Amino acid sequence: MKGLRRLMLPAVAATVMVAATGCFTGIESTPRITADDVRHAGIRTTDEQALNAALVAPAPAAWHPGKQWLVDDSKIALIFTSPAPGAADSLAGSTLTLAAVDTVRALTGIDEISLALATPAGAVLNYRPGIPADQWTSRAALAIPFTIELETVARADSLLRGRTFYITTPDWFDAAGHSVTGRRHVPVRVSGVGPGTERYPLRVAFTATDRPDSATYSVFLTCGNSPAATRNFDRLFSFTDPRTRYPRITDETWALIVRSQVVPGMTRDECRLALGTPASIDRRAGTAAQYEMWTYDTGVYLIFEDGVLTQFRK
Repeated sequence: MKGLRRLMLPAVAATVMVAATGCFTGIESTPRITADDVRHAGIRTTDEQALNAALVAPAPAAWHPGKQWLVDDSKIALIFTSPAPGAADSLAGSTLTLAAVDTVRALTGIDEISLALATPAGAVLNYRPGIPADQWTSRAALAIPFTIELETVARADSLLRGRTFYITTPDWFDAAGHSVTGRRHVPVRVSGVGPGTERYPLRVAFTATDRPDSATYSVFLTCGNSPAATRNFDRLFSFTDPRTRYPRITDETWALIVRSQVVPGMTRDECRLALGTPASIDRRAGTAAQYEMWTYDTGVYLIFEDGVLTQFRK
């Protein structure tokens, strides 16, 4: 093709707001603390973060012919520049295979990357991600819209299958794919990792080892360092039993935490264990006490007085 060069590839809320106004009126406010501020207060690499780093997809410069993606949505037809008639229709559920990485001269006069992707029927579809050719080898990551990278799924399966972790999220799905409320901080054994969705590419299947039944559940994971990677391994799993890090928490309170429940009198640590890190925290100093309001994306509000939960709406 004229102007085409091939690159070499290597082989709750209203009630609480009223209460909050009553508590905070006339009290000087400190700046709002976001969830990211909380998470980055003490930066260190944990074992869970190290495993998550191993799940990150290889850089585009390491891509090779034969690399595959599972199509999650037939809207992928919109991204191709030169498909054969009908070749990009109804691709959801099928696999695209990398045939080549080419360069093509753009209207701006610069050489850009063009990916040649083969369908199961043998048609070759061209996708131009808008990356200058001279930036290809320095590119850290590239996601093809509406797809799941199968190499990452296979790597996750090899790293997680058969291992036991402590799950920290109650957002489980049953074998039929229905959302269910699970438990936090209980041991689970991973039975396998398969493709998830474009947004959550990894579906981790597991059984709870503290229960006699053998029902299989799953959670969806993200991976990588983009702002969209909100459900990485280190946020959903722990190598060690969190219970051992909190010996002062009573068994009665821990049973509430496992079920994601809070009651007045619980501490901030106990509430964070039960509900996770809030989206934002407002701290306000009163004349006789220190007040905090925790807000979650789900609409949950918690109000603390001197570090003890006094009011909430869930």
